[in-house]
Amino acid sequence: MNKFTGLTYIKSIIQGLTILAALSVVTPAMAANVSTSTTKAKRPAPATTPEAKAWSLDLGLETYSNMMKEDSYERDAGTSFDVSAGYRFNKITSMRVGTAIMKEHVGAENTYFDNSTVSISFKTPLTQDIAWVNTVAGVLPTNRQMQDEMSYQGAVRLGTRTIFSNLFWGSTAVTGLQATRNFHEYEMAAEGYYNMRNNAQFIFNYTLPLFAKLTLQTSYVYTMGWTYQDDTRNKFSIGADLAWEFTPAFSAYVGTSNEGNALKANGIESNIEFFNDTTSIVKAGLSLSI
Repeated sequence: MNKFTGLTYIKSIIQGLTILAALSVVTPAMAANVSTSTTKAKRPAPATTPEAKAWSLDLGLETYSNMMKEDSYERDAGTSFDVSAGYRFNKITSMRVGTAIMKEHVGAENTYFDNSTVSISFKTPLTQDIAWVNTVAGVLPTNRQMQDEMSYQGAVRLGTRTIFSNLFWGSTAVTGLQATRNFHEYEMAAEGYYNMRNNAQFIFNYTLPLFAKLTLQTSYVYTMGWTYQDDTRNKFSIGADLAWEFTPAFSAYVGTSNEGNALKANGIESNIEFFNDTTSIVKAGLSLSI
């Protein structure tokens, strides 16, 4: 294969994956306060925790910004530092605790904790390349901003996902469903809208190795939410990252993501876009596993 043909081949792969991510976009997360976190969409989490050791510690540093001008009130930029610790009891059962520190680069440039999660997962191998994982999690209200604005008191969450390994070109796909019950002191937020009581999410992640150390990671989440008045909201989140693995434990990535209402104002037409020059963010980060 000559150099020109190889470049054309790689380009066609990336284009095909972009189309795949867009088609997966039948819809992620939802309006206003549907989610229990204010963080931006991150790269897909690793499909599994390394089996060689019982304890693990994952650290992540990410900076992001949208395309708005510096003096625009819609400008969104910040940095997050993620910490996640896990313990594997056996081949089936594991536990993980995680949180993040957020630093805004706009407005008051506040620094605050994001909501924290505590989860227990149960992994069942179905075949050599397919695993079924069920998770029970609690969300702790460590985000003071959500406490003040939404009287947020935490959440309980149930999730199930299927991991498909060693697909074509060594790729990996993860599909999942997740249900969350949020708790608030008041049904209405400080700004006058109703808080979200329940939400359900469809999750799709896809990772494709491009070269020896370069991978393309895509993620898609569609969320349906219900307020305390049983009104529905729909939200999407979609993103793609290029990650370079320096070592098995250390990698860097650059990417873009977009999120917002899944439906337009008429409540019928789709509002899902892979990229929008106003709402999309560009990001770069580092990931370390210990």
